[in-house]
Amino acid sequence: MAKKTVEKTRAKIFSRFLRLPETKVALISLAHGINDMYAGFLPTFMPFIRENLGLSYALAGSFNVLAGFFDMLFQPVIGFLCDRIRRPVLIMIGPILCGFGAVMLPNANSYAAALFFAGLWGFGSTLYHPQGTGGIGYVSNPERFRQSMTWFNIAGTVGAALSPFVAVTIVTALGYRWLPLALIPTFLAAPLIYSSMPFLRGETKSEEKRDGFLKTLLSLFALLYPIWGIAMLRDLIYQCVRFFLPMKIAAQGGNLESVGTVVLCITLGCSLAMIPMAKIAGRFGNKRALLGSLLAGTGFLLAAVFSAGLLSIVLYVLGVSCVFSTLPLTTMMAQTLAPNERSMASTIVLGFAWGFGNMLVSPFGKFADLFGIDAAFVLLALLPLLALPLFLTPPFKMLKD
Repeated sequence: MAKKTVEKTRAKIFSRFLRLPETKVALISLAHGINDMYAGFLPTFMPFIRENLGLSYALAGSFNVLAGFFDMLFQPVIGFLCDRIRRPVLIMIGPILCGFGAVMLPNANSYAAALFFAGLWGFGSTLYHPQGTGGIGYVSNPERFRQSMTWFNIAGTVGAALSPFVAVTIVTALGYRWLPLALIPTFLAAPLIYSSMPFLRGETKSEEKRDGFLKTLLSLFALLYPIWGIAMLRDLIYQCVRFFLPMKIAAQGGNLESVGTVVLCITLGCSLAMIPMAKIAGRFGNKRALLGSLLAGTGFLLAAVFSAGLLSIVLYVLGVSCVFSTLPLTTMMAQTLAPNERSMASTIVLGFAWGFGNMLVSPFGKFADLFGIDAAFVLLALLPLLALPLFLTPPFKMLKD
């Protein structure tokens, strides 16, 4: 009897622990890290996929275009549905599909097969992010919303930072056939997520009174377009640096390990930069922190283009980290303006912005084919300046720090 009582007590304590808001935030963030761990497989292996399949920079960029297409086409719809369903189904399914596409991509023996697996990789990520990001808003304590959103995004970029290490370690030790071993974490996380939050939120009386998809999308975009514009420019810069800088290094004689190290440094730098950014925003306000980070990013990226060797790589990492550190700020701004449509608002400034940025990666690659990769990086460095007029728009002025 005593043993059964102790076991029941432990089970109750564990059950209560799983249902704490902090635990729910941690598990959704863990799923984010696992999902985004697969994201780095593409830039890590892309230089060698490009060489093996004989692709140009523009064709290599088409893999990102496909992922961007899924983000733009499906994420707003998925976000709309996620605000109306309570179970965390997509938080569990998304990383599984994303991971399967990622581990199969380097094994593709044709451009068509590689494009298919890249599409599966992008679609899985598209499924996860609306419910994952919105879920943070639903389960987090309101007083700790900024911190919860920061740690959620840090988990994603830490996962992306570990991605090249995981990919290179498995391939170096066991070969490409054993890449599916990287799927183990996502199958372990799914039951924990469901145990802690069979429902992300409670029912509300206004569920039946909500507008339809198109009306909701248009009204939200009319409110969030300046934040979307800033997020889109940020994501384009991040994607291009993380995608084309490894190719530049590989073209200069870099091997798989050096390419993986660069991808690791970029993603790790972007992850760590969000920690001081949260403190800076807390002291000076979200708007000032956002503006300062964009200007600093332009300065570092321009300096990187006109530098060489290790210094250039360090400056690229600093520049893209400054720009990318704004991710929690824009997400929090969107959810603050639309507290009852958190998932859909998040998809506009995350998935829709990310997808639009991905769609521009291929034209950026075409520009690099025509004028050289360094000229393309100069253009990229100047992009944050296009965001400055958006700070003067009426919706942006509605935001309070």
